[in-house]
Amino acid sequence: MRIAAVAVLSAAAVATGATAAVAAPAPAPAITVKASKTAVKLGDVVTFTGKTTGVKEGSKVTLQLKDGKKWVALPATTKVSKSAYKLTDKFEKKGVEVLRVKDGDAISKTVTITVK
Repeated sequence: MRIAAVAVLSAAAVATGATAAVAAPAPAPAITVKASKTAVKLGDVVTFTGKTTGVKEGSKVTLQLKDGKKWVALPATTKVSKSAYKLTDKFEKKGVEVLRVKDGDAISKTVTITVK
C-alpha cells in the first residue's frame, strides 16, 4: 500500500509540474567593442572600449588585427574590470584595418579603422 501511495504522489507531482529547481546555464561570454575614431592619420592613437558579459573579472582581453584570413594578436592587452575594458593602439601603416577584441572563446564583432 505504501509503495502505491508514493507512486501516485510522484505521478501527481510530475503531472502538476513540480520538479526540482534546475539552475539556468550561464550566458555565453560576450564582448563589445567601440573605437574612439574610425578614420585616423598615420601615427594616431585609437582607444577601444567595451563591455563584457560572462567574462571573469581580471581576465585579459587582447586586440586582434585581421591579416588576410587569420587574426593576429597585437601587443595591446588589458584586464577586465567591472565588466568593462579600455585599451589603445597606434596605427603606423596606411590602409583599412579590421580589428576585434578577444578573451578565450569570447570574441567581439569587428571594427574598421581607416588610416590615411
